[in-house]
Amino acid sequence: EAAKTPTYVLKLCHEQTDGDPIDLGCDKWAELVSERTNGDVEIQVYPSSQLGVKADLIEMMLLGQNVCTIADGSYLMDYVPDFGVVMGPYLFTDWDLMYKLTASDWWAEEEAELYDQGLVIASTNWIYGDRQLMTNKPITSLDDLKGMKIRVPNNDISVTMFNLLGAAATPMALSEVYTSLSQGVVDGVENPLTTLYNNNFQEVCKYVTLTSHQMTFSNFIVGVQFWESLPEEYQQIIKECGEEAAEYNNEKYDEQSQLMIEKLEAAGCTISELSPENLAAFKEAVVALYQDYESNGTWTPGLYDRIQQILAS
Repeated sequence: EAAKTPTYVLKLCHEQTDGDPIDLGCDKWAELVSERTNGDVEIQVYPSSQLGVKADLIEMMLLGQNVCTIADGSYLMDYVPDFGVVMGPYLFTDWDLMYKLTASDWWAEEEAELYDQGLVIASTNWIYGDRQLMTNKPITSLDDLKGMKIRVPNNDISVTMFNLLGAAATPMALSEVYTSLSQGVVDGVENPLTTLYNNNFQEVCKYVTLTSHQMTFSNFIVGVQFWESLPEEYQQIIKECGEEAAEYNNEKYDEQSQLMIEKLEAAGCTISELSPENLAAFKEAVVALYQDYESNGTWTPGLYDRIQQILAS
């Protein structure tokens, strides 16, 4: 018999390459939702930014279109500034703290504010990864980073953080990085090992420093207008299946990360860790970011302390 035509279609677009843990997780999400709704809700997955860049997708959502995209705190802070704190440098030390934060009252308050801005978090707790540094020369201390052009995502936190570390933060799309590295337009890039490897940066950049300067996780957002057009039962199913898909992504991320070190070394990369005193210097250089964002009015005063209390509880 012919496949059933779904009543609701959600076009889910993300930046990751085909086969990345996030991509596998999205496929799993689509499969689970289709099963639970007997094909009445279809999630179509578009990897590698096939439907456009994040800013355009969010515009489409706000106009009521049936799109969904991946967004971390640095993008959500354009709508609800305090969301940005989850992208702060050296905020978490392990992933259990992420679950603690997203289950907190604070997170629920932020979600409610985001809803007022026209966006809904359909799924959270997707581990994107520990962000590491890949450069064209070895980095052992802050001095080595001075003036190096490091590609960062186009968000204020990443730019501020790498400028505080003494580098020249250079925002650009992930798709442009390979060429920019090979032509010497930038001297390095930072991202989780899986993303670095899956984009083949090891072909043009040979030094990896395990800085773990951010432990980042992602959310999937949809527009309120489209979300409210779904029956409540389907909203619930999408959220529950999203939770299961996030766990699947997190397992895949864990498996792939462990393989990545071996794969990067096999590709001729030198992988090193910072000494305890150099790591301390990195942390000290960037803690100013929290104070700056609170004192310049971007974030609520006392936000950093409130997050620390949640994480310590």
